[in-house]
Amino acid sequence: MSIYEAIYKSAETEEMVTVSNIEQHENFTEVKKNLYCSYDGCTARLSYVPKGKVRAHFKTWPKEDHIHDCVDYFERVATANKQKSVATSTMELSEKHVKNVLDNLKKKRREQQLGNGKLKSSNKKKPRPTVDSNSGENTVLNIVPTTGPNADLASGENNVREPSVRNRSLINLTDDDLGWVRSIEGYLQNVDVVDKRVVLELRNGNLTLKVYFEEFFFDNAPVNFRRYFEDLKNLVNGYKEYLFSGVGLIERRNEQYGMLINRGNDFYINDQYIAVFLHNTSA
Repeated sequence: MSIYEAIYKSAETEEMVTVSNIEQHENFTEVKKNLYCSYDGCTARLSYVPKGKVRAHFKTWPKEDHIHDCVDYFERVATANKQKSVATSTMELSEKHVKNVLDNLKKKRREQQLGNGKLKSSNKKKPRPTVDSNSGENTVLNIVPTTGPNADLASGENNVREPSVRNRSLINLTDDDLGWVRSIEGYLQNVDVVDKRVVLELRNGNLTLKVYFEEFFFDNAPVNFRRYFEDLKNLVNGYKEYLFSGVGLIERRNEQYGMLINRGNDFYINDQYIAVFLHNTSA
């Protein structure tokens, strides 16, 4: 997976940079020499790869390792005298895990606002993964997060930890994200409500994204969700600054990226569940 955001660290500051703005930075030469992973607590060093045959991105330095909890973590595998097989299973994310993802988006956003873009980081690292090059065949279980039906594993089944959810901004979505559960934020511009289908349109700058709630959602959500969306539509028609935060499956529809939400507690409006947001707005 490519990386599209990093932290520039100097003696005086810590600043978030993305592949879309790094080359415009007034200290670009210095910035690109001092890039680190943006995941809280991970200090893996990154390098900037400018646009060429592929899209511009950041990559992990050789012999640098991300902490195990980091969404960009990968295990370095010794190749000598070793074969590697990969088994893939899907695990349904618990509502508690999704809530933590949404709350962390809020926390990260507020830290940036309070610190003028400066981010806190920790110097603590977990031990690097080690591989015995003489251990023969190694089977790796790849756990894919899902919020949809028919997952192979339930949350925490077989003592397997729930997989991390990678955060994406509208500008950083790529084809690499298709078919994966991601977290997204954007400002609500429009709400379209029909029978057992709702489409939200998000905007961030000049970019837009549609969020879909479809038959599976309404078959499993409380019946009052349709009214919630109707009330939300009326509010959005008069105000375009309500912030949507959600966790869902990234898809491509009509040559545009979109997100499919399957459960009622997998999204926030202004950092609140929709029922709480509507109650507070009308109070």
